[in-house]
Amino acid sequence: MTNKVLAALLLSLGWLQINAQVTIKPGVRAGMNLATISNMNADTKADFYVGGFVSIKLASFYTLQPELTYSRQGAKSGLYDFSGDYPIVIDPQMYSRSRNIELQYLSVGVMNKFRIVEGLHAVVGPTLDFKVGDNFTSFYDDPIGVDMAIVAGFGYTFPFGLTVEARYKQGLIDIFGNDYDDDFYSNNGYYENNVLKQIKLNQVIQLGAAYSFDF
Repeated sequence: MTNKVLAALLLSLGWLQINAQVTIKPGVRAGMNLATISNMNADTKADFYVGGFVSIKLASFYTLQPELTYSRQGAKSGLYDFSGDYPIVIDPQMYSRSRNIELQYLSVGVMNKFRIVEGLHAVVGPTLDFKVGDNFTSFYDDPIGVDMAIVAGFGYTFPFGLTVEARYKQGLIDIFGNDYDDDFYSNNGYYENNVLKQIKLNQVIQLGAAYSFDF
């Protein structure tokens, strides 16, 4: 009986010690987006992101960080094809227009932060982005309502809770939901080399800061 009580006590102490190492801190993050869209002859557009997160430190070298972020993306002077997908275009320039492209997403991410040295960390993780706005009302197609992306970057956290961070966010789904890697396009030299008929992906550089609250 005494041995069972002692074993239970040791297990309880071990459980408490493990859980004492786990720290949970909420925080906010905001910064600048430098966004563009691949295969649209587009320049980089400056905009912003803002959001919140919960930092769950599970070990001295690893932190799990769920995030919810409002992100304004798109591209500057993007070239968009007004002609649709019909194989009758002779000169794409006759059917295209150049204008700024605005896409707004509510991004749900799960970041994995790995400590490199004191203060310095690497971050990587996926996001699921839900479109909440765009300026495509006069375009032939509308962007689809969801995107997936992979995020990677580095950051430095100061002792008082402020973090400065640089990330790169690469979209994984064509913003119009198209997949041009099919038999028709791959066997047609014109469409294979036509920049307007290639998959268009969100690409974003994020430069910003975050602050963790220590309650």
